[in-house]
Amino acid sequence: MTKRKLIRNLGLATGLLLAFAGSAQADHKGDVVKAKTPYPLADATQFVVQGRRDGVAASSERASGANCRVPQPSLSLAPRERAIEVREVSFNPRTCRTTFERGVPPRSAQPAASEKPQSAGASRAGGVQSLANGYRYSGYGKAWYTDARTGKMVTSVESGADWNTSGGCIGANNTYFRNTASTATGWREVSHRWSFINKDCDQVVSSVNAHFRDTYFTGCPGAIRAESFYNKVRFVGLPNGGIKGSRGSRNEPSCKDTLIAYFALYRR
Repeated sequence: MTKRKLIRNLGLATGLLLAFAGSAQADHKGDVVKAKTPYPLADATQFVVQGRRDGVAASSERASGANCRVPQPSLSLAPRERAIEVREVSFNPRTCRTTFERGVPPRSAQPAASEKPQSAGASRAGGVQSLANGYRYSGYGKAWYTDARTGKMVTSVESGADWNTSGGCIGANNTYFRNTASTATGWREVSHRWSFINKDCDQVVSSVNAHFRDTYFTGCPGAIRAESFYNKVRFVGLPNGGIKGSRGSRNEPSCKDTLIAYFALYRR
């Protein structure tokens, strides 16, 4: 059964870290915009997170959720866990409050262990590619947006690594990234920046920033185009095989009732 909790500070034993400023009271159901979820998550837990507004917004902007910034999620996987996902399930534009759901995606939603996931009909930009042959550990983090009107993924950013350990220290490893944009629906990648650490004894890190644009996006009221920004989609591999990851992302304009955010960690 899905559980729902109100998070008041940092430090969740479940592996999801979300912080916010201010109090969080119950949402008014009439104000809440719910997202359609493509599949159920196992062991699901819901978390209500209070966002904050950037600058002074007009009343119409407050009503539509413009300038609302919500703290971004972090996830972790224990050495024997294979996948974990967090997604937005509802948003209250009046209170600037978002409900996240965390849980294990079904096998059908997890990419095959032998390949890095790819999206049909998408443009791709990749970094150093590795097949993980001869590596003890391998995994990646993926952040993506879906269009609530179609349920289709429109943009995504992945960062990952393959690594070995020796004496509790990370040895030879590879890092990589892959970005996708649904060109069939008008999205294009504008730019990206990739950074990595693959010679550090304590951890291996792959981190990506990316900017996407749809010049004729019709999903945001009053907007003729949409911009998606991913900030530090970060993957960290640890000596014991554990994985950590985090996602920073936003859309301009906000479009929180149309563009639904996801983040997941996978092992390969």
